[in-house]
Amino acid sequence: MQFELSDLVRAYARESYVDPAKRSRRKRFPIPVKELHENLVVNHGFPRQNVPQVCSALRSKKFLHQLGLEIEKVDGPPSKTSTTVVFHYRFRDEPTGDQGDPRAQSAGGSGEQRSPEAALARMRGLMREEFAAYGGGEAFLKWLRTDPEKDRR
Repeated sequence: MQFELSDLVRAYARESYVDPAKRSRRKRFPIPVKELHENLVVNHGFPRQNVPQVCSALRSKKFLHQLGLEIEKVDGPPSKTSTTVVFHYRFRDEPTGDQGDPRAQSAGGSGEQRSPEAALARMRGLMREEFAAYGGGEAFLKWLRTDPEKDRR
């Protein structure tokens, strides 16, 4: 039944992302859909084709209200139903603005634990516009590898 699968998504997201963020006193945290979906497929037999259901469960009012969360932004395609989507949450009792943003604080003074996964999720899509300006990632890398000194000779 589809309802039970959505409950599984919400419970797994809470256990794997929300609760650890809360325990480490993080004010903001990302949930990358690809990582969450893959873990559900491998560990719980979740249907591989149900990515839209994962995205829907992660932005549902039931999930947000139950855990006291707000979505700050969503990275990914306009459909917001892809494995490339990353949801960025903050706990509702936290003030908006840069006060709780770890990027606005010094690395040593925030007391916040950081994980490589969270850092990579924040970086996702960072170079998207630059790649597009050069005609894609491959063209961008080719441009990077050119030697301006060699071209002048």
